[in-house]
Amino acid sequence: MRISIQTGDIVDRLGFEVGYKMIADCGFEAIDWNLDHAIKASSLRDGTYRGKSILEQPLDEVIAYYEKELDIIKKNNLVITQAHAPFPACILGKPETLDYMIEIFKRNIEYCDYAGCKHLIVHPMSLSPTNYENSYEEVQAINDKLYESLIPTLLKTDVIVCTENMFTGQSGFCFHGHSSDPREAAQLIDKMNEKAGKEVFGFCLDTGHANLTRWDFRYIVSILNKRIKCLHIHDNNGINDSHLAPFSCGTVNWKGFCYALKSIGYDGDLSFETFNQTNIAMDFDASLLEPWMRLIFETGKVFKKHIANKE
Repeated sequence: MRISIQTGDIVDRLGFEVGYKMIADCGFEAIDWNLDHAIKASSLRDGTYRGKSILEQPLDEVIAYYEKELDIIKKNNLVITQAHAPFPACILGKPETLDYMIEIFKRNIEYCDYAGCKHLIVHPMSLSPTNYENSYEEVQAINDKLYESLIPTLLKTDVIVCTENMFTGQSGFCFHGHSSDPREAAQLIDKMNEKAGKEVFGFCLDTGHANLTRWDFRYIVSILNKRIKCLHIHDNNGINDSHLAPFSCGTVNWKGFCYALKSIGYDGDLSFETFNQTNIAMDFDASLLEPWMRLIFETGKVFKKHIANKE
């Protein structure tokens, strides 16, 4: 059970050499790699996406593009425990974006396999409460096509694609996204693994999203159980998706979180998706970043003790 942190703006703002060294110096053993930066969501929305992503290119070119960064990751003895895939997977009303993104995800899977990254988080599509042009069944069909299309590529690799509990909202209220109810997520994962003939899909439990949608961790974890392969750990006030460090004026039930994972014998990594916390520190004074990162790592050690039941 390694303690990991999202690379996000830490590396973007500090650079590869300084950023990855700081992550390692603060105690982290692994990273959640922001490969989603390979394409901007805004370009998908405005239709200017083609020709702009390295993941459109052959695998050897993708390898060359990330070679320097991957070398620095390895030099700092960091394991790539999981990665973010680009998102969204589709723009509703523009079905051609789904076909494009499926090809992006396939290359992303191939590169993760090359880089030794076991888990790739590919977000499911959700239906906004204010979207009356599309149906629940249409979004279900998009998610089915998305994940099923990845099976041939996954079967050639050791990568597991993980769906995630997402949320949608209206007027300050948040609701669980499509395929994000734990029962729906379990059904989707089981259906796709059955089609694949082996376990190539799993679940990423996002603590902040669970808090926004008022899901009890004991309920989520009891249903998804061993399907949970990785985590996005962060805190919020139950209203905004703030991505703060645990105990930063948030309302996530951390005792419930640790108890639930302990109950299923979770032995995966503990990955913190706390990019807003580290950004807040850097925006005020760069000298605050390292103390905050060390506190996040120490929090991970406490969670690990409670989940593993080891003093």
